[in-house]
Amino acid sequence: MTNDNLISEAEYQAALARGKEALAIPYAVHAHFDAVHKMLSIGYTNGLSITFDVRQNSILASHADADLCEPYVTPGGDGLLFDRASLSFALPSVVAAALPADLARRKVAAVLGTVRSDKKAESSRANGAKGGRPRKSAVV
Repeated sequence: MTNDNLISEAEYQAALARGKEALAIPYAVHAHFDAVHKMLSIGYTNGLSITFDVRQNSILASHADADLCEPYVTPGGDGLLFDRASLSFALPSVVAAALPADLARRKVAAVLGTVRSDKKAESSRANGAKGGRPRKSAVV
């Protein structure tokens, strides 16, 4: 009798490596709402703590303090739930809303610029076939 549910040692080691890699990326582990100062704090595994005034967030500002108490970080550490208000957010959207727009745009552009895709690779090959990026001319 064979068991098709077993994985090989190599598959196990690969899964273990992926898990360790995922744990190295900071994720949220707790959140706290201070009703007196109208501040929401989010704590991450790497020690980072982000605190911002909920009145600066158009969605959160429209809710009563009682709705925002007891925020809950999702098990994956990438979401925030407010059960009393029936609200759920992806943490990147909450944090991005607290940042100045130009700073957030620059960060997103930098991250997207490092993304590898088949379309970008194809475009690079096509540009390379045309001679590639023009050399910078020397300023005299």
